[in-house]
Amino acid sequence: MAMKTPMTRKAALSAAALAVLGSLLAGCSAGSETAQPSPSPSTSAAKVTSQDLGKALDRLVFQGTGAKSTDGGACLVRAVQDKKLSDAAQAYIVGKGSDDIAAVANGLREVSAMDAAIMLSPELRDKFDACVDAVIPPTPAPGATTSKDGKDQVYVPPKQGQELPQARQPDLTPKFTVPQGTSINSSSQLTAGLVSTFSSYALNEDQKKTYAASGACLAGVVFQAGFSQETLRFLAGGAPIGAGSISDFLPKDEDKKIWKSKDFTSALVDCTASAKV
Repeated sequence: MAMKTPMTRKAALSAAALAVLGSLLAGCSAGSETAQPSPSPSTSAAKVTSQDLGKALDRLVFQGTGAKSTDGGACLVRAVQDKKLSDAAQAYIVGKGSDDIAAVANGLREVSAMDAAIMLSPELRDKFDACVDAVIPPTPAPGATTSKDGKDQVYVPPKQGQELPQARQPDLTPKFTVPQGTSINSSSQLTAGLVSTFSSYALNEDQKKTYAASGACLAGVVFQAGFSQETLRFLAGGAPIGAGSISDFLPKDEDKKIWKSKDFTSALVDCTASAKV
């Protein structure tokens, strides 16, 4: 897999919610479709032009790369429109004119929690990555060489003694003992476990601090979401999964659907975005 661009790396380091919505909440496009954006009185809901939106997204996404898009941001505009970012949210991005994706996502919470979730979703990040990679080619994988025309990559076997990096494997070993049959009757029983699991996905110490600070809030959201006792015990165990999506490892399909729902995703984003570190 190609390495992520500087844009994605900086964005991930600056917003703990990105990690939450990435590996932890993969599949957030499924679930409830009932939530509707509620434009802030300070945000114009008038539709902005594609040119203005392209310039604003160009500044937001290409920050820190020393480059800019070659199409005036048209690729980025298609990305946000394809993911159904509301007109009010698009107007907010243009009006904000920021190069800090974390600040924009936090501000969008005042427009719509749904728009904030979309802005931080792994699906939109992948689309942004593709737009950036079209301008800044991704770093070749180990053992690959690029031809003179910069197009074809040829695999070169590693030299003797040279090891290729191994993909991280999920760790499902519980950190805390939760005996089978134990009843989870309060959110406080989930706090330590959720902090442990979420922190295993953290990209830096700041994100770990964010998860610790938002632990009680996250536990409250999870406890009220309607998960089965089997899933609640699994989450209380605090396995340092650290790879893949948490929803992949939940024991019941019904619980997986809850974890992937937009309402649940938005609630967790609110917890991390409002955490006082």
